[in-house]
Amino acid sequence: MSVEIDELTVHLGGTRILDGVSLTVPAGSFATLLGPSGSGKTTTLNVLAGFVAATSGDVRVDGEPLLDVPPHRRDIGVVFQNYALFPHLSVGRNVEFPLLARKVPSASRRARVASALELVQLPDVTDRSVRSLSGGQQQRIALARALVFEPKLLLLDEPLAALDKQLREAMQLELKRIQRETGTTTVAVTHDQVEALSMSDVVAIMHEGRIVQVGSPEEVYRRPATRFVAGFLGEANLLPVVDGRAALFGNPVSGSGITVLRPEDLELTAADHPGTVAATVTDVVYQGSRLRVTVTAEETALVVSAIPGELAVRPEAGDTIGVRHRGGALRALADA
Repeated sequence: MSVEIDELTVHLGGTRILDGVSLTVPAGSFATLLGPSGSGKTTTLNVLAGFVAATSGDVRVDGEPLLDVPPHRRDIGVVFQNYALFPHLSVGRNVEFPLLARKVPSASRRARVASALELVQLPDVTDRSVRSLSGGQQQRIALARALVFEPKLLLLDEPLAALDKQLREAMQLELKRIQRETGTTTVAVTHDQVEALSMSDVVAIMHEGRIVQVGSPEEVYRRPATRFVAGFLGEANLLPVVDGRAALFGNPVSGSGITVLRPEDLELTAADHPGTVAATVTDVVYQGSRLRVTVTAEETALVVSAIPGELAVRPEAGDTIGVRHRGGALRALADA
């Protein structure tokens, strides 16, 4: 089921929370609303769910208007940040609840609950209390409950926020696997950039109640449309464009304003290596798979991502070192 959001505006308490939000989510895709706190992403999700009324604009699912449909008739599955499981019910009864509400016959309910638990790879916990489950297992049960009635749209409200880093990364892969298996059109909300880039087919970057860029994960990361997007999605070295070339490195640049160099776009070399800029190392942080190296070149601070095994000598604070850009032509973005 495709979702079309058209010029959606929401006022709450006299404050404009959403300001003309428009987005198309293709059928069967995984879209993520990504942005800092207060950007309007959760409000957008709540409008889709029917929990918040739109001030103006329109939302259509497969071409059919959605905003006048009561929440309980929207055929939408929702997974909340706190999972919202019923602690006094067993796992099976939790997953069965949406089917009971829809008056699905008993035999069909049992089969669909079993199928949903199989989908989330927890087939043997039907009779257990949800209180006995780990956080990751509870997240899967919440997902099974949201999918058991085969909704046309699935909404995820930061469902992984309460999990530790290792489990969160594992569940990112699981969520994407399940979404691909079911083919359910999914709209998720997160402020975690890695989560959005890992799971999504489409990423919509939100800022101050507006969508400022939409694209694939690679598009929004490699080709940010604004300074905000460049800085919000990971780390970015922002350099002015001077006479059609990037400051410091002299690489040709298409456009004017500023250009974006990601830390992994830069390479550390010997200070006297041809084609490099001499710099002084100011900080080195070991982060497992990479070294985050901060250098200063011509009074400009740069962050460089280096792979420890690829360095002949590990840099230390105070060292003089060379820095160069790995690629060729760069793309500038507007300064504003």
